[in-house]
Amino acid sequence: MHPNAFCDMQKAVERIVKAVNEQENILIYGDFDADGVTSTSVLVKTISYLGGKVDYYIPDRDSEGHGLNSKALVKLLSQKKPKLIITVDNGTSSVEEVKFINSFGRDVIITDHHEAPEILPDAYAIINPKAINALDEKLTPLQIEYLTSLAGVGVAFKLAQGVLEKFDKLSYSYDLLPFVTVGTIADLVPLIGENRYFVTKGLELIRQGKHYGLKRLLDHAGINIDNGLTAEQVAFTIAPRINASGRIESVDPAVKLLISDNKQEIELSIMQLENLNKIRQQMVSDTFEEADEIWTSSKCHDNAIVLANPNWHIGIIGIVASKFVEKYYKPSFIMTYSEETKTYRCSARGVRELNLYDIIANLSDKLEGFGGHQLAGGFTFSAEKASFDEIKKALNQTVNEMLNGQKLSPSLDVDLELSINDVDVSLVEELSKLEPFGMSNPSPTFVVNNLTLKEKKLMGSTKEHLKLIVEGPNGNIDCVWWSRGDVPLLAGDKLDIAFAPQINVFNGVTSVQLVVKDVHADGLEQQEEAQQRIFDHRKKINILSQVNDYIQKTDKSVAVFVENKTISESLKPYKNIYDSIITRINAQKSDILMFFDYPADDDVMQSVMHTVGADAIHYMNYSKLKNEEESILKTFSGMIRYTCNNLNGNFNLTRAASALGMTNVVIETLLEMFEDTGMIKINERGEDVFNITFENAVELSKVLHTIKYAEFIELMNTVNEYKNKFMTMDL
Repeated sequence: MHPNAFCDMQKAVERIVKAVNEQENILIYGDFDADGVTSTSVLVKTISYLGGKVDYYIPDRDSEGHGLNSKALVKLLSQKKPKLIITVDNGTSSVEEVKFINSFGRDVIITDHHEAPEILPDAYAIINPKAINALDEKLTPLQIEYLTSLAGVGVAFKLAQGVLEKFDKLSYSYDLLPFVTVGTIADLVPLIGENRYFVTKGLELIRQGKHYGLKRLLDHAGINIDNGLTAEQVAFTIAPRINASGRIESVDPAVKLLISDNKQEIELSIMQLENLNKIRQQMVSDTFEEADEIWTSSKCHDNAIVLANPNWHIGIIGIVASKFVEKYYKPSFIMTYSEETKTYRCSARGVRELNLYDIIANLSDKLEGFGGHQLAGGFTFSAEKASFDEIKKALNQTVNEMLNGQKLSPSLDVDLELSINDVDVSLVEELSKLEPFGMSNPSPTFVVNNLTLKEKKLMGSTKEHLKLIVEGPNGNIDCVWWSRGDVPLLAGDKLDIAFAPQINVFNGVTSVQLVVKDVHADGLEQQEEAQQRIFDHRKKINILSQVNDYIQKTDKSVAVFVENKTISESLKPYKNIYDSIITRINAQKSDILMFFDYPADDDVMQSVMHTVGADAIHYMNYSKLKNEEESILKTFSGMIRYTCNNLNGNFNLTRAASALGMTNVVIETLLEMFEDTGMIKINERGEDVFNITFENAVELSKVLHTIKYAEFIELMNTVNEYKNKFMTMDL
């Protein structure tokens, strides 16, 4: 559709043309997600191409948040001295901020696609298809639907087209389509109308190498696009890396990747984005694990998940909210809190049965600011005006009222049931004619029943993905289940698999791979319910205070396994942890089991696990200890004297083994070693108790010359190897 479908388009275009011709300073005020970054890039590249004086500013997610920020504007007006400010992917709700800019005699053009409030800013022009009176009244309902489906970058592109047309340089639009493609896919808007064309053409241009930075980013990610580029590949490679910069640090590497013509600068930006993406992945994993433990421990059955923690990074709480929706299928509101500003900031993700924007808008009188879409949104509120518990209660009440007794349950729409014989390369080639797939045009979902599982493997650095190998008529078929982690499936199980097929090329061999969307197997649900939850904290340090607070607040019983005296002493400052310590001797039934120390062998491990019977197991960081032979020998010598003087010589092997963090075999060897020195005499050997008599005091150095000492050292090494392996083994 022509840009003039927007009522304020001509007005906005003429103002930009004036600014370009008169060399006025123009500032593009963007946003820090992929849609905002690509929107910024579209207008920066366009105005630069036309010879205008243009700069950009993207706010800091942590300190400034979404939208126009008054403190930032003060600096920008004084330092950059813009005569014209153009917002992209934001601004529709910035009434006070626009009034502030107007007071300096500067003009503001707003381009946005977010839901618009009733009261709009007094901007020079507003280009937002969702704002009141923003579109030509002669448009058909279908045309309006297409325009309101545009991402922020799509709206910015419309403005760019209008300006380029005025300069008779409309052909430059094709140079902008790679940006539009990435932003449209990343923002999960419907791939209908012009969005579909933008993405189709943009994918082709990226594959052809028309944008050096994006092509190189795909190369670094290991994506071979010689045979084509899909929207899914953009969504899972380009978009997360661009988003990672705005989530963790500055967006500069992402913007430079998109707008720079300097290849060295682009390569450096790619390296920075790769590193930030890895950091982002680990942060998300750690935060979700922590938040999920809080949710499950609360035993809460609310229809909305509402959690807050001041330590959670603002940049990744939206992804964490998405993971909650994926796991529990409930609207999820994940918040962080700043003690300095006394402000809560929330990122939320929704389910398709409820409009998330409407849920948040219902609380608008309690909020400092909010925005969003059907399935994603966010808000801020002051702790001095509303408490977290008050907001939590209001969110749950709103969700309950909107559900009106309806139960939320995830569902999967299946297009067709197939025979496994139908799943081949030609099927995928036929389906490719329907691409690009995305929102409102999802890839078809098929089902094949009664497949036999041959093998199951965990994939990825964090083992969060699952590979299933099933039997097919012409050999094995690989299936990939993204972000599913482990599931209790065994070789030989019969599976019904819902999937989307895709081509997989490996070592020059082309085959079909099934991207799993769901699996049904007899007894799978019951097995999943019974399965223990595993929490991996082995790479975490400096978390003892958090664990101590958690044990104090949780209503679940916690057992902390520690037998090593050095580790036990190090935990004394953390009273709740220290008071929860158990050994193999006094282990008892508990809801949660934490390993700060690890058992001496598999028999002890299985015994402790069985006795405690925990629903959740936490594997903690463990410092690999050096052999403490001298300390053990001194302690053991004292045990012998105590037993002979106070226990009638009845030496309990298991109690001694627990006290030293050893095995019973080690203790038996030590007794025999001290007998060889002439210190004791073993009178009677029972299964767990030896009766001994003290004979003579001996120098410990004499022990070093016994045959049994070498055996003791070997056994010690075996114990330490067993303990240490827990720091690297696949849990």
